Amino acid sequence: MKRFLHKVIYWLYSVFNDKTIAAATEEIDVVIPVIKKDLPVLPLCLQGVRTCVKHPIKNIYIVAPPQAEILSFCASNGLTYIDEQSVTGITPEELNMKITCGGKIIDRSGWLVQQFIKLSGDIGTCRNYLCIDADHVLLQPHTFISQNGKPVFYMTHESHQPYYKMLTKLTGIVKRGKRSYVAHKMIINKEQLASLHRCIHSRTNENWLQAIIAAYDRTQVSGFSEYETYGNFVKDKLKLPCKQRTSRYKDLADYNSLVKRFGKNYKSVTFPEYYNH
Repeated sequence: MKRFLHKVIYWLYSVFNDKTIAAATEEIDVVIPVIKKDLPVLPLCLQGVRTCVKHPIKNIYIVAPPQAEILSFCASNGLTYIDEQSVTGITPEELNMKITCGGKIIDRSGWLVQQFIKLSGDIGTCRNYLCIDADHVLLQPHTFISQNGKPVFYMTHESHQPYYKMLTKLTGIVKRGKRSYVAHKMIINKEQLASLHRCIHSRTNENWLQAIIAAYDRTQVSGFSEYETYGNFVKDKLKLPCKQRTSRYKDLADYNSLVKRFGKNYKSVTFPEYYNH
């Protein structure tokens, strides 16, 4: 019942807080961490970015392991490929983040490395870059920086306490409000990100990446969120409802068909692997 009421409250928030925000004209880069399993949805993600992002895009970077299929995809689609290890200095195999939950051992190494990529700030030449998950498809126009330079963050109804505990451990910030920044996409400003890195270092006396690894609760399958951490750290921002739909692979279609089917009621659609098992 509580979860249902939470969704109803979020729906009301979406209805009354959705608005159009004029977009800044400055260029941004786009960063998409990718692994091989993302390739079926990635073309739709890219089409959504190229169609719906209301800012000039300088470059789209695919950050991934050096697998032949991914390299071929980048070459065929005019994308800039970056080896993920060159960004974080660590591979999933080296991280070896194994979580014990419900009597099962779950490997969260790749999931965490993708978050480290987004928080690295070492990709692209623009001062702002859009991180977007490879299974997320934009269906309606999106503003990520307002004309007066404020970041625009998209909010969901998710709530996950381990994210907030990590937020406080790393930054001292206590989560305020009931809505979440975990919306499959986020604009990141490199100066704000550098301030977050310094904040984590001053609190933990460790490099930001090592601090996250050290503080991670090994009993939590999902114990850290890059979007929740950065979104709560940034003070001066605008917020919009995400209005996204989670769908199964059976709903996959060409981009125009997705827009026609879901675009009237939803700003985006996501095809997460976990939702299909």
